[in-house]
Amino acid sequence: MNQNRVRLSLKKRITFGVGVTLAFFCLAEVGFRAMEIVWPPRHVDFGLGFNDDSRIFVASSLHPGYMETDPAKRVSFVRQRFLREKPADVFRIVALGGSSVNQLEPEFRKLERDLSAEFDPFDQVEIINCGGLAYGSHRLVLVMREMLEYAPDLILLYSGHNEFEEIEQLSLSGLEQLGFERTISHSAIIRFIRDRKADYELSRLEKEHNQRLLSREEPVSDSNFARAWSYEFGAQDVQDRMQSYRHNLRLILTTARNQQVPVIMGTVSSNLLRPYLPRDAALRYEQVYALWKAGSAEEGMRLAKQILAETAGRHQCSDLENNILRELADEFLLPIVDVEAMVANQEPHGIPGETLFDDHCHLNAAGRAVWVSGYAPEIREAVQAALDAP
Repeated sequence: MNQNRVRLSLKKRITFGVGVTLAFFCLAEVGFRAMEIVWPPRHVDFGLGFNDDSRIFVASSLHPGYMETDPAKRVSFVRQRFLREKPADVFRIVALGGSSVNQLEPEFRKLERDLSAEFDPFDQVEIINCGGLAYGSHRLVLVMREMLEYAPDLILLYSGHNEFEEIEQLSLSGLEQLGFERTISHSAIIRFIRDRKADYELSRLEKEHNQRLLSREEPVSDSNFARAWSYEFGAQDVQDRMQSYRHNLRLILTTARNQQVPVIMGTVSSNLLRPYLPRDAALRYEQVYALWKAGSAEEGMRLAKQILAETAGRHQCSDLENNILRELADEFLLPIVDVEAMVANQEPHGIPGETLFDDHCHLNAAGRAVWVSGYAPEIREAVQAALDAP
C-alpha cells in the first residue's frame, strides 16, 4: 500500500521551527518568572554609578515626600531615608567618600543625636551617608551633583583609597553596553543566569577575603599580595590617576563654592603596618620591616610611605593623595582635619595599623572614634556659623 509523504516547504519548516523555539522560551520565561515569586531577582546597579543618570536616592513609594536609597544601590550605599524638601529647622550634612565613610554609619547616627541635642534652634542635625563601596573621586562628582538637589548645609569629604580601584570598577561597568544590558534584563531567564553568575563571584570574593584574614599574622606572604587587576597598571598610571584625582576634587570643591555650601576635608589614614600591595611592592616592603626591627622607626616610615606612593595599582591612600588634599584645602581656604596624623599619634609606636585598623585601609571602631574626634569640632563650628549668620 503506497503512502504519499507530505513534504513541507522550506518556508513552512522554518516557520514551524521558529514557532516551537518561541513556544519553548515563552514557557521557560513563564516558569522563571514564577520562580521569582519565591526567589526574587537581585537588584542590579547598571553602570555601577559611572552613568550620568545614576542616582543613589529615589522617591519612596511607602513614605510620600521622602527619598530613600535605590534598591539597586544598596549593595554600595547605606540604606537610609530623608525628606526631599529639607525642613527649615534641619541642618543637613552630606558625607562624601568611599567605604571608609560608609562604615562610619554608627558614628554618624550618634553624632546626629549629640549635635541635635546641642543646637536647640535646629530641631535636627541630619547626616546623609554618601560613602559608596569602591567609590573614588570620579563617581563622587556625580554623587555631589545629585546631593546638591537636596539643599545640604555642609559637606564632609574623606576620599583617597579608591583612585585605582575605581578604574577597575569602570572596566567592569559595561557602559558601552548599558542599553543592551538593561533591555535583556527584562527577561527572567537572563536575570536567573545573571544572578547565578553573581552568586559565584560573591562566593569567590568571600573566599579570597577570608584567606587574607587568615594570613594576617604574616605581614608579607603569598596570600597577602593584592589580587590581580583586570586593568593592567603601569608607572604612568600613578601620575594619570593623581592628575584625575586633583581634577575631580577641584570640580567638587568649585561646585560647592558656587552653591555656597561649606566643605570640611580630611587627610586619609592608611595602614602602613600591613598594607595590601602587589607582589613586587610587597616584597620590597620587607625592607621596611627590617628597618623597624632594627629600631630605625623614622627611616622605616619614610620608606613605607615612599613605596606606597610609587605603587601602581595600589588599594589605599598614599602621600600623593594626601598632599593633593592639603594643597586644595589651602587653595579653597577650607578646614582640613589631619586624620592621618591623628591616627599615627594614637598608635603605640606611631605606625598606622598597629591597633586602629581592621584591614589595609578601613579604621576599626577605635580608629573611627579618632576620625570623629577630628571632624566633630569642625562640624560644630560650621553649625554654629549657620546659626550666627544673619
